[in-house]
Amino acid sequence: MKLFRSFLLFQVLFVGCIFYQAKAQQRIDTTHVYKIDEVVVKENRKMKELRSTTPLQILNADKLRQNGAMQVSDAAKLFSGVVIKDYGGIGGLKTISVRSLGAAHTAVAYDGIAITDAQTGQIDLGKLSLDNVDAVSLTSGQSDNIFQPARLFSAAGVLYINTLTPQFIRKKTNLNASLKAGSFGLVNPNIHIENRWNKNFSSSASLDYLHINGAYPYTLINGDATEKRHRENSDVESFKAEANIYGTFGEHRKANLKAYYYQSERGLPTNILYNKYAGQRLWDKNFFVQSGYENRFNNQWSLLTNAKFNRSFNRYNDPSIHNINGFEDNHYYQNEYYLSATVMYRPTSHLSFSLANDGSINHMRADLTDFAVPTRYTLLNVLAAKYVLERFTATAHLLSTLTKETVKQGNPAPNRQRLSPSVSLSVQPFKQEELRIRLFYKDIFRLPTFNDLYYGTVGTRNLLPEKATELNAGVSWIKQTSTFLSSISLSADAFYNRITDKIVAMPTKNLFIWSMMNIGRVDIKGTEINAQLNFNLYKDIHLYMTGNYTWQRALDKTDKNIMPYKATYNHQIPYTPRHSGSIRMNLDMPWISVGYTVLVSGERYCNQYNSSEYRMEGYHEHSLSLYRTFELKKCSLSAQVEALNFTNERYEVVKNYPMPGRQFRGSIIFKY
Repeated sequence: MKLFRSFLLFQVLFVGCIFYQAKAQQRIDTTHVYKIDEVVVKENRKMKELRSTTPLQILNADKLRQNGAMQVSDAAKLFSGVVIKDYGGIGGLKTISVRSLGAAHTAVAYDGIAITDAQTGQIDLGKLSLDNVDAVSLTSGQSDNIFQPARLFSAAGVLYINTLTPQFIRKKTNLNASLKAGSFGLVNPNIHIENRWNKNFSSSASLDYLHINGAYPYTLINGDATEKRHRENSDVESFKAEANIYGTFGEHRKANLKAYYYQSERGLPTNILYNKYAGQRLWDKNFFVQSGYENRFNNQWSLLTNAKFNRSFNRYNDPSIHNINGFEDNHYYQNEYYLSATVMYRPTSHLSFSLANDGSINHMRADLTDFAVPTRYTLLNVLAAKYVLERFTATAHLLSTLTKETVKQGNPAPNRQRLSPSVSLSVQPFKQEELRIRLFYKDIFRLPTFNDLYYGTVGTRNLLPEKATELNAGVSWIKQTSTFLSSISLSADAFYNRITDKIVAMPTKNLFIWSMMNIGRVDIKGTEINAQLNFNLYKDIHLYMTGNYTWQRALDKTDKNIMPYKATYNHQIPYTPRHSGSIRMNLDMPWISVGYTVLVSGERYCNQYNSSEYRMEGYHEHSLSLYRTFELKKCSLSAQVEALNFTNERYEVVKNYPMPGRQFRGSIIFKY
C-alpha cells in the first residue's frame, strides 16, 4: 500500500512539474500559428492504415451501415485475425480474441478510455450498439499513437470505438432517430440528439432500447437422431442511455464529460445437447462517468488527463439449483476508480516522447460464502518515443506494471511487477511507390481475473499470469488512379505469438459458470491478407470490394512428458479455425445502395483434444442489404432492409449453442 501511494504521489508531482514548466514556456502571442501535433492530423483512412507500423483495420460509419452491422461484434467479425465467440444471436454473449491470444488480451477502448471487467477480464461486445458510433478500428500489437493512456499500452491488441462528435452546420440542433425491427421479435428504437450551447460548449444525448425473444428454430442432431426445436430462454431486454458534454477552448484545449448507463435482463440458453430445460437468468447494470482534458500548450508540450468511475452489478439466478438458502441467486458488485495522465514532449518536428501514468483501484464483492472480496491496486507507467519521417516511422515504449492485492478473508494472490517492452517500425523503400514494410515486437503481461483467482468453484490463487510475446512482419501497398479501377490496396502480415502459462476459460452447463484451465505454452503462427478494390463503373455508380483471409496454427506446446498435456501436445487450441475470412461488396448507385457480405470459417475443435468427436464443421454465412436515403429540405430519411444468413446456414460458433438461421431486419433512420 505504501509503495502504491509513493508511486501515485510521484505521478502527481511529476505531472504538476511538467504542467508548470510548459506554462512557463508559453508566450502570449496571438499572431503566432502553432503546428498541429501529429496525433490530431486527419488523413485518408487507407493512408493511415498504410503508414501504420502495426496492422491497423478501420471501419467508418458508412461502411458499418453498408454492411448491416448492428452491434460492435458485427463490425469486429469483418476484421482479419479475429475470432468472435458468439453464443447465439443478438442476445448471446460475444467476446473477441485477436490472433488467438484470447479475449482478456484484447482491450476495448470507448472514446479513448478502456472498458474493464476485473471479474472476467473479457468485454461482452453484444452490449455495445453502433447507432452513435463514428468508427471502429482494430490494432494488432501497439498503436502508433503514443499520446494515450498507459492502459492502452498494456494489451496485445486494442479495439477502438469512437462515438460521434457533434458537427453543426448553420444550425444548433441535430436529431437522429431510428427504429429497427426484425425476426425473432426484434424491436430496437434509438434516438440521438446534439445541441450547441455556444462557441465553446456542445452536448449530445442518446437513448437505446432493445427487445428480442430469440426463439429461433434449429435442428438438434445427436448421432443418427434429429429433432426440431426452438431456442429457449434466449430473450433479451436492454436499455442504454448516454450523455456527453464537449468543451473547446481555442485551438489547443478541449475537454469532455461522458455519463453512461446500461441495464439488461436476459435468459441464458443452456447447452442443447445435454439439457433441454433452460431457466437461468442474468441481470446486468453498468454505470460509468468518465472525463478527459487535453491541452497543447505549444509546439513542444502537450498534456492529456482522464478520470473514470465505473460501477457494475450482475445477478445470476438458477431455479434448478437448490441449497440451504433456497434456489441459487447470486449477486456480484464491482467498483473501479481510475486516473490517467499523459505528457508528450516534442523536441523537434520529427521526434516525440511521452510519459503515461495510470492508477486504478478495482474492488469486487459477492454474496457468496466462499468469495474472498478482493481489491486490486494497479500502477501502469509507460515511457514511449516516436520518430517520424516522410518514408520512415519508428516507435518504442517500455511499460511498467505494478499490482498489489488484498482480500477480506484468506490469503491474497501474489503482488506482481513486470517490465514490458515494445518496438515497431515502418519503411517506404521506394519514393514513387506507396509501399510500406512494417515490423513489430511486443512483450505483454496479462493478470488473472478475480474469477480466475477467487471464485470458489473454479478459482485458484496460485494461478500464474499469462505472458505473451508478439512478432509481426508485413507489407502494405496502395495505388490510386482515375481510371476504371480507381484504387487498389493490399496488405499481408505474417505473425508469431507465444503465450506461456495460458489461462483458458470454457463454459460448462451455461454461459455464467466457467471452468478454468491452464495450458502451459501455446505457439501461434499465422498469416493475414487484406485487399480492397474500388471501381468507377459509370458516373455516380461505384463498386467497393473488400476481402480478407486469415490462416492460424495455434498449438499447445506444453511439455509432452507432463500429464495431462501429453494427450493434447501439438493440438490446435479450442475454437481457433485454421482458415477464416470474409468478402464484402458494396454497390453505390444514386437511387439505391446494395451490400453483400460473406463470412467464412473453417473447421475447428471445441476441446483441447483434436479428435473427430470434438471437431466442428466450418461454415459460411451470407448476408444482403439494400439502402436508400431520401433528401428532404432540412432533413433526410433513410431506409434499409437486410437478409441475414439468407442461405439458412445451420452452424455453431460455440459447441451446442446454435446460431440463428435465415432472418430479416428493417430499419428507418430520420436525421435533422
